[in-house]
Amino acid sequence: MKITNAGIEFLEFNEFKNFAVDYDLLGSVSLSEPVVDKNGSILIKEKVAIKENVLKKLEGMEGNYIPSFKLAMSKDLMRMLRMVLSKAILSRIEDRSNEFIFHLYEQNAERMASLKGIIQNSFYSKSLALSFFRVLLNHKEFFNHLADFGLLSLGSVIQKQYGFKMVNRFSFLAGLCADIAVSKEGLYKQSFFGSSLSSAVNLSLEIARKLNLPEEVISAINNHGSNGFEIPGVVPATVNVDDLRKHQLNQDLLAGSGMEDDASDDEEEAGEYADDTAEVTLDALKIARYIMENLKVSTEKEHVSEKLLVMFTYNAEKGLFRKDLADPMTSRFKEFDQAIKRIRTIAEIENKCKFQTSAWAYPKPKAAQILCRDKNYQCPWIVNGWDLRIISPQDPFGHIGTSLDVGTYPKCALEEELHAKIKYTDS
Repeated sequence: MKITNAGIEFLEFNEFKNFAVDYDLLGSVSLSEPVVDKNGSILIKEKVAIKENVLKKLEGMEGNYIPSFKLAMSKDLMRMLRMVLSKAILSRIEDRSNEFIFHLYEQNAERMASLKGIIQNSFYSKSLALSFFRVLLNHKEFFNHLADFGLLSLGSVIQKQYGFKMVNRFSFLAGLCADIAVSKEGLYKQSFFGSSLSSAVNLSLEIARKLNLPEEVISAINNHGSNGFEIPGVVPATVNVDDLRKHQLNQDLLAGSGMEDDASDDEEEAGEYADDTAEVTLDALKIARYIMENLKVSTEKEHVSEKLLVMFTYNAEKGLFRKDLADPMTSRFKEFDQAIKRIRTIAEIENKCKFQTSAWAYPKPKAAQILCRDKNYQCPWIVNGWDLRIISPQDPFGHIGTSLDVGTYPKCALEEELHAKIKYTDS
């Protein structure tokens, strides 16, 4: 099977037959070009519905004709492509090794009823459906990565009802396409932040524009790395855009489908650029990127959801993610309520610091002390004579761009409130 600029082509009869039968396409699809024998005579005309009798005729004449079966794009073929893509993406939720995504969706049945429709309708154009069908067939592991990214982005908005048109679809598409350019040699498995993310995004944007994605989606992909995201101690991927551009999949995607997409009611409904939808889509993609990159480097597979959720909650309380998106997500994970309450309390107390970012609860996530990270000895909350010596560096526990170095730090009086409130939340 080949995904061509015009549709789908088969060079073997059995492959063509199995495809038509397995996907229940008999009677609903036709060929875009005739099947001819070796003398050039037409055996099966183009635009004639492929039925069981046609397959039997071809089977009986196998070897006497040129085996080239080009499927014309039709509503029925589009329906099949949407169904296959949706099924492959939804299977990622059921994969129990995909723990965080499984947890994110499993306890929200009231909102998940529409999930299948959201995903199927996201592949609203021929070029989009064919492009991702190509990825699914030829790059299955990479497809899974893109699907996970899309589900993480969608998962941050589907937890509540927004009144913005297309916000679910656009959030899903933003996640699905944010890493579309980095399949080469498993590059997508490496970490992306800073300049490496910027370089990769530039090529993903070209592909997104070639796929005629909505401007709200393109804007989210373009801007989602602007919050200074990084993972301390992790070396980001080295990205050579010229090499990526030469990769065969990217060449195919950049070439486009070569066919006109029929305008759909959905596209007309989307209308002009919507600021509210664009803002939520961008914030959803920021959350998805944060979670995806931390999942890549997590070594504690058995406790990955709890640790990641606590880190995510801490950053949300620090103002790095929108709480109207973050809070409904964290509420899905009922078994971690205690850990979430604790980290929210820690962040709330740190946020009372007179110098904004100096108060630092230590050690996270089960902090018992608060020190002054910036050593502001002029602060009235400094507790003199009780300096704390840190003998090993503490990672920022998800607080983007901030860590605690080895050294001596003054104690902060906010520690008393920490002891009082942590005791309360643990009761």
